[in-house]
Amino acid sequence: MHDTFDILVIGGGINGAGIVRDASGRNLKVCLVEKNAVGSATSSWSTKLIHGGLRYLENYEFRLVRESLKEREVIKTIASEITTPLPFIIPHQKSLRPKWLIKLGLFLYDNIGGKMTIPKSSTINIKEEIPNILKDEFKVGFQYYDLQVDDRKLVELNVEDAKKKGATIIENRKVIDAKRNKNFWEVILDDDTILKSKVLINAAGPWINDVLSEVIKLSSNKSIRLVKGSHIITKSLYNQKKAFTLQNEDNRIIFVIPYKGEFSLIGTTETEVFSPENPKIDESEVDYLLNSVNKYFIKQISRDDVVSSYSGIRPLIEDFKEASKVTRDYIFDLNEEDSLAPLLNIYGGKLTTYRKLAENVLLTLKNHIRANNKNSWTANQKL
Repeated sequence: MHDTFDILVIGGGINGAGIVRDASGRNLKVCLVEKNAVGSATSSWSTKLIHGGLRYLENYEFRLVRESLKEREVIKTIASEITTPLPFIIPHQKSLRPKWLIKLGLFLYDNIGGKMTIPKSSTINIKEEIPNILKDEFKVGFQYYDLQVDDRKLVELNVEDAKKKGATIIENRKVIDAKRNKNFWEVILDDDTILKSKVLINAAGPWINDVLSEVIKLSSNKSIRLVKGSHIITKSLYNQKKAFTLQNEDNRIIFVIPYKGEFSLIGTTETEVFSPENPKIDESEVDYLLNSVNKYFIKQISRDDVVSSYSGIRPLIEDFKEASKVTRDYIFDLNEEDSLAPLLNIYGGKLTTYRKLAENVLLTLKNHIRANNKNSWTANQKL
């Protein structure tokens, strides 16, 4: 492979997958290199939701929520095979958030994203609508909808589509060195393959700054925080096709979601960690999740009920707030110094906004690559 790619992406999570799909559909020569299998790390350890991020409204992240809700609608259309609209119920708890605040939040959630095919929110009587699940003290609930998704499959579908459009996908290979020239990058893999590319994109997720310092040999001007989110899986706690959004005393929320027919998926936690390698749930996280559920549900669960667990690392942009308040937005760091070949580092991002992120990547690089600017095409073509 001695010809030069237009774009080479390091990292085969959802963002990398979205970028190669979009770029290859604009007739660009694209290559993606992933050190394991595509979609094998953070992008398959999520809460499996395409959602607007109702709780981001509390941090006044209106732009992010609006974009996420619009994307929820797009993904429902282009990935209808792997998404299902799911009702979520927030049991009202007087001591935590007042009714007017939740109603205001849901009103915004229903309307800020424009025209929706997903049902609007409503107030429900818990005893009548979902009897025998929650404790007696919970009488009023607020119901809204989001999408459940097979997160790893979403990555794989994007990659398959990119391949069909001519992208080169290299899995189980690590980039060990990247040399920067005037018009191109020379990228060296661990099997001594040398690839050339006009633009290099670092979409390594939690490993972004490791790749930057150890492989590309540049220092980062953005710091990230690695936040571990852990989930436990139990046998189904109830048999309705409904999910719950449980509020906690620390202002965080926990989801309880029907999972694969016979299980309940419970998550997520937010604990800061210092390495992205091999995240595992720890005892305190298990207790936190069990306690949250036991505060609300009639059926009490213990460690014996946990059939499985998984943890993922979210690379959040450091803005020196507590972990649950750090933005889920994304930031691009475009390095074009001294008329050398450009480097784009992608910080942050979430499953829901991956497609829009990819579109914005190509917009950001428009001075460096002549894309066949069929502008944004990915919103209209099914995966």
